[in-house]
Amino acid sequence: MPRTARTAAALFVLLAALALPVHAQVSPAFNVTISPSIVTVTQGAMASFTVNIVVNERPSFEFNLLGLPSGIIAQVPIGHPGANTIVLTALPNASTGSFNVDLTVLAGNNPQVTTFMLNVKPVPVTQWEYRVEKSRTEQELEGLASSLGQQSWELVSVVLHQRNGTDEWVGFFKRQKR
Repeated sequence: MPRTARTAAALFVLLAALALPVHAQVSPAFNVTISPSIVTVTQGAMASFTVNIVVNERPSFEFNLLGLPSGIIAQVPIGHPGANTIVLTALPNASTGSFNVDLTVLAGNNPQVTTFMLNVKPVPVTQWEYRVEKSRTEQELEGLASSLGQQSWELVSVVLHQRNGTDEWVGFFKRQKR
């Protein structure tokens, strides 16, 4: 075969190979569930939820959260088949209320959107009740403090009053309102 014919044949084979159809990445079919479907977090605290992906292949997944209120930060992992944990941190000044949040899970060109409810609660205000107790001796006040301690009372401070040669021990107690 002459040299030009061999070159032409080689070029033809190369062009034929290049002309074969190139397959695009196939997007896998998968199912997504979120647990729990209602996530509750308190300002200044953290909460997490699980994204479970069921798929027959082993692609990687991307997560995107849309609708998070201000002051909520999401720690989002690189997704994989099975259980994936997303952690939400509520800053102390996070917006409070109930919010619908969309979670988009993407593999290849196949996005799936799942919605969950996010409840952001304010930091609870601690309410206290107070109590003042008086006794004639230090030992009597110690016994009283021990008894009140069993009822969740905390001794805050003690003042000793001396009047006309008589001692009076005054204990100030507090406990969280129930």
